Amino acid sequence: MSAVLERLPLLIVPTGGISVVACPKLAPHLFAPYETVWALSAKLAAANALSAFEISVQLGLSQRRKLPLVRVDPPRNARLLGRALDCLPNQIEVAFFGGALKALHPLVCKQLRLCPACARLGHHFIIHQLCVFTTCPLHDLPLRECCPHCGVQINYDLGLSTVHGPINCPACYAPQLPVSRGGYPIAGTVSPQTIRLIARWLAFVKLLATDPSLFKTAGVMNGVKIDPAFKNEQISVLRPALSFAHSILPQFRSAWLDSAQSKSLEIVYWMHAKKFWLYCPEKSRKWYRRFLKGQSTELAPSPLILAFLYWRMTWQGSSNPYLLRRGHRLPLFGIAQWEANQPAFDDIDAGLHELSKALEASWMNWIECVDLLKAKELDWRTWRLRIHPRAFIKY
Repeated sequence: MSAVLERLPLLIVPTGGISVVACPKLAPHLFAPYETVWALSAKLAAANALSAFEISVQLGLSQRRKLPLVRVDPPRNARLLGRALDCLPNQIEVAFFGGALKALHPLVCKQLRLCPACARLGHHFIIHQLCVFTTCPLHDLPLRECCPHCGVQINYDLGLSTVHGPINCPACYAPQLPVSRGGYPIAGTVSPQTIRLIARWLAFVKLLATDPSLFKTAGVMNGVKIDPAFKNEQISVLRPALSFAHSILPQFRSAWLDSAQSKSLEIVYWMHAKKFWLYCPEKSRKWYRRFLKGQSTELAPSPLILAFLYWRMTWQGSSNPYLLRRGHRLPLFGIAQWEANQPAFDDIDAGLHELSKALEASWMNWIECVDLLKAKELDWRTWRLRIHPRAFIKY
C-alpha cells in the first residue's frame, strides 16, 4: 500500500489556496458593434455570474479614474478579452471611445443614459452617452438618465459592488438591460441598417466636435421638441448681403467690404450659391421662392432645398430665413466671421481657395444633417445644429 502511495503525484497547496482563472464567455450576438464598454461589462458579468468588482479586474479597469470607461487606449486586458470573444478588430476600441473617437471625449455624459427602446432590445450604444443628444437618434425617444424603478441616477462606470454586477441599479438592484429568469442577458439582433445609421451619426458629430456650441448646451440635437431654455428665445435677425455690383451703406463700410479681398470672397460665395442652387430640382426651387415670400406652408419637396436654405442662413449670418433676399443689401456676416478666424494669407488666391473648400464642406455637411434628421420643414431642431463657418477652417 505504501509503495502505491509513493507512485502517486504529490500536490502542494499554497497558503492562499489555488486560484482558478477562467476567461468569461459571451454569445457573439449579445455585444453588437458600437455598443459601449458598459454594455459589454454588464452582459459579461451577468452571463458569468461576476460582480462589478470582478469584471473591472477582468477588464483591467481602475475605478480611480474620473471616467474609467472612456479611454484613448483601452487596457491590455480588455483587448485580450475582445479577441477571446471574437469581437470585430476595433470593436473594443470604439466601446471605450478610443482611437478616432477621442475627439468626442468632452461630449461624454457622466451619467448612464439609456434609450427605453434600445434597452428593451438589450443594447446600449455609444451615441446614447453623448451629451449632444437628448433623444435616441434611432427611435426619437427621450434618453433616460435614471433607473426606471427607483429614479436614482446611475454613474457611467461599473461600480464597486462585490455582489451585484454593473447591469443592476446600485440602489434597488433592478437590471437596466433585460435578463432571463436565471439572470442571463437577453438581446435582439442589430440590423446592418442600424449599424450604418450609427456610423453616419458618429461621423457627423465628429465634424462638429470642435464647435463651442456643443459644449455650452446639452441637447443640441433634440429630436422631439425645443429645449425649454430656448422656448421663448427671440430670433436674432442679421439682414443678408447685397450683390458686389451694388453700393454699400456708409455705416457698414468700415466693418465690411472695404477691401478687394472681401469683395472677392463675396463673389466666390455667390458662385457657389448659384452652383448649389442648380443642384436642387425645379419643383423645389419654386417652393423656395414661395417660402421666402411667406407664401408657402407646405413641407419641403426635397432635402436638397432645405440644405440650401440652411447653408445660406449659415454663411449670410441670418437666423431668419425670410430675410434671405439680396434686396436687403446688407453684408455676409457668416463670411466675415469665417474670415476673422483665418490666418493672414500672402495673396488673395489662397484665401479664395480656402473659402471655396469651406463652402463645399459646409454644403455637404448640411445635406448630411438634413438627411440624418429626416427634416422636411424649417425648424429649431435642425437650425440649432447650425455649422459655424470657423469649424471648416481645416478643410
